[in-house]
Amino acid sequence: MDNDPTLQVSSRFLADFSAELAIRLPPSFDQIAHLYFRTNFRQFEILQSQMNSGHDTTSSQWEGAGGTDRSDTASPSEQKGTDVMKNSIAGQRLSKKRRHIMQDGRFAMDLFGDDRNDAIVEQYSQEVLDHPGSQESEELSSKMGHYLDLCQKLEEIGFASRMTHVVTGMLYEEVSGKIFNSFKKNWTVATLALGKKWMEDIILRFLYFTLLPKKDQEDLTASKRFKMWASRLEFYFFKTFGDLRISEFFDIIVECPESTPAVNDLKTCIEWTGQREQLQVSILAAMDRRLLHPGAETKNIIEFYIYAIKYLRIMDPLGVMLDRTARQINKYLRTRDDTMRAIVACIVDDSSDLLTNSNEGIPGALEADEEGSDDENWAPEPVHAGPDLSSARRKMADIISVLASIYDTNDRFIEEFQAILADRLLQATDFNVDREIRQLELLKLRFGDTDLHHCEVMLADIAESKRVNANIQSLHPEMAVSTTIASRYYWPEIEEEEEEEFELPTPLQEMLNSYNAAFEVTKPAQKLKIFPSLGMVDLELEVNGRSFSMQVQPIYATIIYLFEDQDTWTLPDMATKTGVREETLESKVQFWVREGVLRETSRHQYELNEEGHGMDETND
Repeated sequence: MDNDPTLQVSSRFLADFSAELAIRLPPSFDQIAHLYFRTNFRQFEILQSQMNSGHDTTSSQWEGAGGTDRSDTASPSEQKGTDVMKNSIAGQRLSKKRRHIMQDGRFAMDLFGDDRNDAIVEQYSQEVLDHPGSQESEELSSKMGHYLDLCQKLEEIGFASRMTHVVTGMLYEEVSGKIFNSFKKNWTVATLALGKKWMEDIILRFLYFTLLPKKDQEDLTASKRFKMWASRLEFYFFKTFGDLRISEFFDIIVECPESTPAVNDLKTCIEWTGQREQLQVSILAAMDRRLLHPGAETKNIIEFYIYAIKYLRIMDPLGVMLDRTARQINKYLRTRDDTMRAIVACIVDDSSDLLTNSNEGIPGALEADEEGSDDENWAPEPVHAGPDLSSARRKMADIISVLASIYDTNDRFIEEFQAILADRLLQATDFNVDREIRQLELLKLRFGDTDLHHCEVMLADIAESKRVNANIQSLHPEMAVSTTIASRYYWPEIEEEEEEEFELPTPLQEMLNSYNAAFEVTKPAQKLKIFPSLGMVDLELEVNGRSFSMQVQPIYATIIYLFEDQDTWTLPDMATKTGVREETLESKVQFWVREGVLRETSRHQYELNEEGHGMDETND
């Protein structure tokens, strides 16, 4: 231009003409342009979908900075594909300067001029968007010829910048709408791969045809403009997707494990956008508002804690997020008296796999953190971690260790496990304790034999009880009593509540006395103390020709046995006969009323239900 006066005049004329035209535009021009571009975008989306209908739309190629190809699939079961995507994205990390610029939303036209590592944007330009001369591009160009001609003319009159502003504003809205309308609360499938595929096929391709309607890749100005806005939209997609999943993360944890694909997607977004601190603040605030308050049951808090441990390990293998989250939950759980009992109950629950699978999600880097390790995945401590991160990472060897570390020592965990184990063993009337033996052996791997020695003795007592009962019954075949024998110094203290102390029926008391005598012969060096209220009685009832069997606690057997001698009893008389307070006895008598065996004829007066109304329905 410096040597060609004609070009100088043309350029000056174009600049003045563009300025004058911009001044004279009506205020509604941007709104009209926005509507025009949106209408053409809808048409483009339909055309693109029709063209892709005959192709495989479940995968796309993406070449990372390292030159390796990868494939994303929409199937939620393709975990391996998700890992590949994660590794590819992680390998394309932006420089510190560019990441800062992108997060602030500020861009410079020359930002990409010297950025040799911008492999993702180059990929959009060269592979994802096809070459201008491809058959697909020519087909789209022919169907949208009027639109492309208008875009070219807008650029010729100097409206490229204004046009780009309107188009990209519209595309931002489309990206947000797609994410919130299609992916919200959709946690059971890997939606990030589907969204990225949509970005490549629709958003970036439409941007390409709009900003480079008649040009090839050799136009550096247009190419830079496209690269800049492609990167903006790309980052905006990941950022908006991450914002959505972060806002849903509390509910995602609650839906564990079905929501695991959503966690993997969020991890990919965080590695791309750096929203780790945003996620941490969000989950802590959500726990304070929705979980850590008096209205939540301790069991529910523990279950959420377990799920959070699993998912936060996926999000942050170094354990910083888990450490900060655990501190807040632990602080609250220490204020509850039933915390440790709820923890042990969750661990030994039949539906739980914590004892066998509590190492789920632990990365190998945590196991190779010793000095002198030659692990290739080793990473230094993150700068945002606290001074005690290393110890926190060691404590996170498994979920059970994290839960047990709520208190400074494991003593409370062991005590609660002993109490729950005692309850289970006392209820095992068939002496089948294979499940308890297996659980104890797994816990011994974590806490050692010494701390769990009392539990071993308790299980040995069950085996000994089975042997003693078999021996006594072989000597006394008529013996109808079977007992669980507990060693006094190894079991948690067994006490009967005062309100449960009552006088057993004479036949039942005689059977217990006979068993006690037989035990003294079998075990002369030991003394047996019987706790009748902790046992069960097998009853066979016959009322007006109808008979049925039941297994009840001794107090209920004592009450119904009173009606063996007379058909009608008042509550005060029954209380005097059994030695149980009236207020306690009344709730016990109601059991037989509900079963249809007794009926209340007047206030605190009961008699046998000879007619048996309700008895058949109750005992079907």
